[in-house]
Amino acid sequence: MGKGYSVPVAIIVFNRKYLAERMLECLEKVKPERVFVISDGPRDSVPGEDKKVEEVRKVFENIPWKCEVSRCYADKNMGCDTRVPTGLDWVFEHTEEAIILEDDCLPDTQFFSYAAELLEYYRNDSRVMMISGSNQMSAYQMPYSFCFTARVYTWGWATWRRAWKCYREGTEIWNQIHEDGTLKRVYSLRTRYYVEKELNYYIERGKCPWDYQWWISCMAVNGLCIVPKVNLICNEGFGNDATHTRDKGDYKGETFEMQFPMKYPPEVQRDIQFDRYDKGLNPQWKLIRGLRKIYHMIDRKGKKYIE
Repeated sequence: MGKGYSVPVAIIVFNRKYLAERMLECLEKVKPERVFVISDGPRDSVPGEDKKVEEVRKVFENIPWKCEVSRCYADKNMGCDTRVPTGLDWVFEHTEEAIILEDDCLPDTQFFSYAAELLEYYRNDSRVMMISGSNQMSAYQMPYSFCFTARVYTWGWATWRRAWKCYREGTEIWNQIHEDGTLKRVYSLRTRYYVEKELNYYIERGKCPWDYQWWISCMAVNGLCIVPKVNLICNEGFGNDATHTRDKGDYKGETFEMQFPMKYPPEVQRDIQFDRYDKGLNPQWKLIRGLRKIYHMIDRKGKKYIE
């Protein structure tokens, strides 16, 4: 990869020193020439958190390779749903494109080559809003090195200033994609039911997570997310000290080898089949598929009996 990785890398950190150190080890393997460090402030309600936040920030005071470092540190706690988007606003005031890594999303080295190539290739294609490094739908046999989806996956990703400019918060943009038929065009009835139920839960409470707002923002402009054929990111942030992802469930976090040169899809077009393997979009897809098989078996037997 040469002496230094040319794509700027933005790191989002908080109060977990061990993850910050692991992230620094990952970055040292590629030595990015420019690093942005975004840090939220400590919560007044959590005793001793100010010291933990300070320890994390010190990890990035002496980066062991030559690079340009910019820091955006909050004095007071903003919460991740404010700190992340405001931090990215700051990043894209200074660069046209960047890789974005929260402290618990540890990248495989190949993620950097993959992201750099696709950032360049789709730089001026307004249909493409982001490049994800995460793929948990390993059962889906993707025919190319990556595919395009309407959902965003932010466990290790990259994007451009021109895309991030589309980020919007609030209910107005959510109402818009209902009224103009965008949501109906994107998702089938069954999937749309889940999407609406999930997003309405947060929007009605005025606490929509930033990544859901990003998802809504991308849908509003008919944007697509690139997802790799193999998983390139390991999320190690599960546990009691996590903000959101405390329950690991059946998540394994294994990363796999990406084959280069990459095989590109012939068109920039959403892979609808990929969504069917997404347990988040289709939480009961295995059960439903099984019931459909039973139905068709009974149906075929009935027709044979009649004949």
